[in-house]
Amino acid sequence: MGEEKSVNNYDIVYIDDSSNSNDDHSNSDPTIYFRNISLSYFAAKPFEMLTKHNRFKELCLENDNPEAQYIEGILQYFVHKEKRKGLYHLRQASIGEYTNGTYLYGLLLLALEHYPKGKKYLDKLQWKENLSTSDYCWKRVKKTLSTIPAIMETRYYTAMVNLEPWTECHPDNMAEVCKHCYYSKRLTQFVQFAMNQD
Repeated sequence: MGEEKSVNNYDIVYIDDSSNSNDDHSNSDPTIYFRNISLSYFAAKPFEMLTKHNRFKELCLENDNPEAQYIEGILQYFVHKEKRKGLYHLRQASIGEYTNGTYLYGLLLLALEHYPKGKKYLDKLQWKENLSTSDYCWKRVKKTLSTIPAIMETRYYTAMVNLEPWTECHPDNMAEVCKHCYYSKRLTQFVQFAMNQD
């Protein structure tokens, strides 16, 4: 009585026509898998990939996963203090259209006084049309960087001072920006955050 289709009846094997099934992984390409797998958990906690999941990170990097590039960029730049390697990986994340990578790469270029290039990368987030992407990236980047101690460098403060706009637009309102003060305010946010980390 209904026992034939019971979930506890292990003697019967049902074989459906699964030719259109999305569950067939017999022809799965590991390259596509490792390139497209979401690493958002690890992006928020990059140390997890440094210690417990290093091999998994390496497989994702080998297959150009943009989130893995972002995580590796953060680890290289802030943890291992390998600035060039870190910037390389963050640029790769940006090329892979990972917006957090684009945002952090542009921000670090500003902090290193590479102003035209930093502005170019931040402009890719189309902040002039809508600040929401840029604001969202900052929240996620800040969450990630909050797990890393001692990220402040004196040169970031110098870059911030040198980037201050000549015009007095929106001086007391960090949320209101224009083409004259956007980059300066974003770098100021980063520097203030980094100073409070130490």
